[in-house]
Amino acid sequence: MYDIQLFGRLEVRTRGVRLTGRDFGGVKPRHILALLALRGDLHKAELAELLWGGRPPANHQATVESYVSLLRHRLDPDGQTRDSVITTRNGGYALVADQVRVDVARFDELVAAASGRTAGRALRPLTAAAHVAARPLLEDVEQHDWANQARERYRARLVATLLDAGGHALTAGDPREALALADRAVGLDPVAERGWAIAMAAHRLTGDRVAALRAYDRCRRELAEGLGVEPSSRTRALFLELLREDGTGTPLELAVTAVLAAAGEEHRPESVSGLLRRAAELAA
Repeated sequence: MYDIQLFGRLEVRTRGVRLTGRDFGGVKPRHILALLALRGDLHKAELAELLWGGRPPANHQATVESYVSLLRHRLDPDGQTRDSVITTRNGGYALVADQVRVDVARFDELVAAASGRTAGRALRPLTAAAHVAARPLLEDVEQHDWANQARERYRARLVATLLDAGGHALTAGDPREALALADRAVGLDPVAERGWAIAMAAHRLTGDRVAALRAYDRCRRELAEGLGVEPSSRTRALFLELLREDGTGTPLELAVTAVLAAAGEEHRPESVSGLLRRAAELAA
């Protein structure tokens, strides 16, 4: 069995041996392995297009074949071609499905397993998927179009997974887990408004009204700078609810002052009245 890791640095573990970096025989064999693990079956011509960025050499077929031969040997030095984990199929190559476990496929399976489940049952596979994707995809692969596209696709999928998991954690009554998931999501995508809303709700449940207001202010600034928009009506409504809360919580003006202090505006008292004024406008 070959365990192939694509999140983080490309790595293969098989029969007690760990292969990384130059162990695969060079840059091109390493990229071939990553492409087959990501995309499945690939024709030799398609592999060449991807490997050379749309400008393959005239003898690309023979060159690809030599790289695959080298990769097969590096993966199994004593093996025969007919028994290789890389099989020849329809003018191209593929990994033998029952001989490999790929972490990207595991991520996809866990996300799919959560679909349609209740919050309590969906949370576990989603957090497991987030754990699988703890590091960026293909960290040691250079800036090739195919790698960049895969990185962006899985970054977006991970953000969505974290947001879904954070929402389920809130529903399940675990605000601290929800906050950890939301923080990771907005770290990857600062304009993910849902992540800020989850953080606001989580802070509110833990009784930290000031932190909830800080999360709203950060959300407002990130959306304004990144997209040129205001928070949605739902997020603004949560903000107003936080401002209206009385009792033993932090007094409103002190809470707003703390928000602005976190934004580096603590010496601008007009900012306090400005945020309060915006709140009044929203409430009108």
